[in-house]
Amino acid sequence: MIHTKYTYLLIVMASACTSAGTEDDATAIAQQLDEPIPQVETCVAHETDFYGEIVSNGKAVADRFADVYWEVDGQISEVAVKNGSTVVAGQRLASVEAFRLARAMESAKASMENSRLSMYEVLIGQGYSPDSANIPEKVRELAEIKSGFRQAQGSYRSAEYDLQHATLTAPIGGIVANITERPSNRAQRSQPFCRIIDPRSLCVEFTVIENELPLLREGNEVLVRAFSMPEREMTGRITEVNPYVEKNGMVKVKAHIDDSNGVYEGMNLSVKVRRKLTRHIVVPKTAVVMRSGKPVVFVAQGHQAQWRYVETGDENSEGIAILTGVNAGDSVIVSGNTSLAHESKVTY
Repeated sequence: MIHTKYTYLLIVMASACTSAGTEDDATAIAQQLDEPIPQVETCVAHETDFYGEIVSNGKAVADRFADVYWEVDGQISEVAVKNGSTVVAGQRLASVEAFRLARAMESAKASMENSRLSMYEVLIGQGYSPDSANIPEKVRELAEIKSGFRQAQGSYRSAEYDLQHATLTAPIGGIVANITERPSNRAQRSQPFCRIIDPRSLCVEFTVIENELPLLREGNEVLVRAFSMPEREMTGRITEVNPYVEKNGMVKVKAHIDDSNGVYEGMNLSVKVRRKLTRHIVVPKTAVVMRSGKPVVFVAQGHQAQWRYVETGDENSEGIAILTGVNAGDSVIVSGNTSLAHESKVTY
C-alpha cells in the first residue's frame, strides 16, 4: 500500500511538471485546483505629451495689498466699510472725530498769524520792508526764528495734516479684510485699521526640496486645488523661485493663480507643478507590477496575458512613461494583474 501511494504521488508531480512546460502552465494548474480564470481590466497604451509633476502644499497670498494705518489720534466716529466690502482707490473707509482737530488747526493758524506780525516788526526794526524781495536770506531766516513764526508755521502745517487725515481712504482698489475697530473706539496707530487685497493678484506660495529645483522654471504651469473646494481645479504659472535654500533644504516658490474666485488669502492649497516632457508611451501606474524586483507590464492578447519586462521613465499622479517594452496600441492590463503569470488565461 505504501509503495502504491508513492507511485501515485510521483505520477501527480510528473504531471504537474509536464504541464508547467506547456504554453498553458498557469491555466493548467488553475484548472487542476479548480480555480476560476481571473477577470481583468485593460486600456490602450498611447503615445502622448507627458507631464512631469511636483506635488506640494501651500497657502494663498496676495501679491498686491495695502495695510491701512491711522495717522492721527482720536475717537472713531464712522466706519464706512466692513470685511468683504469691495472698494476703489480713494474711497472713504473710516473717520475720527474731526471737531477737536479743526479747533487745533484754527488755533495753530491764529498763532502763526500772530507770529507773522512779530516777524514783520523784527524786519522793520532791521530797516527792511516786510514785503520787499530784497531782504537777505539770512536776515529773513533770523527774523522767522526770533519771532517764533517758523515754529508756529510748522505747528499749523501739522494741524492741517491731521485734519486732512482724519478720514482714511483706500490707497488701492480691492477687498477689505481684517477690520476689528468700531465706532467709538480709539484709533490705534500701532496696528492696521484694515488690509485691502487686490483679488486679481492672489498667488500660491509653496515649497519644494532643493533636488527638485532643476525641474522648475518661471512660467511652468501649476494646478491648484483648495482643500475646502477639492472639486475645483485652478491653473496658474510660476512667477518666482526664491534663489535661497533654507536650513531644512526647502526652497520657496510663488505662482500666480489665473482665476482665484472664491480663494481667500491664507487658504490652504494643494499644488501640482506640471512640466511638459517629450512624447512617450504612457500607461496608468497600476499597469506596472514588480516581479523579482523588476517592473513588468502584462499585455492582453486575446484571452491571454503576456508578460513584458519594461523600462520606466518619469511618472506623475496619473500615469507612468514606458521607455521600452510596450508599444503604442498595446492593450495593457491595469487591474487584476497582481497575481498573474506569463501566458495566464484572463477574462474581461
